[in-house]
Amino acid sequence: MPSLRHLRRLTRRPDPFAIEPALEVIYRDLFLRELARLGEEDRFFPTGGAANYSLLYLILRIGVELRPASVLDIGAGQSSLLWSMLQRRQLVGDVLTLEHDADWGARIGAQVGHELMVTPLRQVTIDGRMAMTYDWQAAKTGRTFDVVVCDGPVGTARHSRRGILAMLDDPPADFALILDDAERAGEQDTVTAVHDRLQAAGVDYRVGIVRAAKTQAVFATGRFVPATYL
Repeated sequence: MPSLRHLRRLTRRPDPFAIEPALEVIYRDLFLRELARLGEEDRFFPTGGAANYSLLYLILRIGVELRPASVLDIGAGQSSLLWSMLQRRQLVGDVLTLEHDADWGARIGAQVGHELMVTPLRQVTIDGRMAMTYDWQAAKTGRTFDVVVCDGPVGTARHSRRGILAMLDDPPADFALILDDAERAGEQDTVTAVHDRLQAAGVDYRVGIVRAAKTQAVFATGRFVPATYL
């Protein structure tokens, strides 16, 4: 269970989350190759604030190789389209996308085959800090999630997307949690909070870092540990 200090030592980098834009083209080629193997067209637009190629590649590999039974996709967009394609091909089970913007949710919802839940953001206190986040209770009612990808809501300067800690209250024995935009200070605050929460609970987990135009931090346990080194 490496700490952030250990991650710095293992990666031999003062900032293990720093982006490496030159790797984006490599992840693009890998992603397109894997799409072609599935016989799927590249209809994705990983530009601006959308999921970049390293995140799309990571999702695709997890779907094809680890076959999650239930996925929570936080923040509607390109990742939602990819999960929908994987579900259509019966590579993943249930998928739920959370989105706070009703118009954007309707736009993406019309393009996917799984459930998209629009839940307005609300202010909550999590471990003594305020955060604008989703209605997690509505999302979790009657469900557990093997894989959670957090790319929403819009980031903040510090303690960004801290609401994701709600998904660690009672995690399954085997799960993967992917935090996008981990190159940003606010998301790194939340990466540290996830470390602290899992360590306090005595969870045996592993951490991986994927760097390209953006950085993803991957926490995983059990059969999803391979997601930390895909």
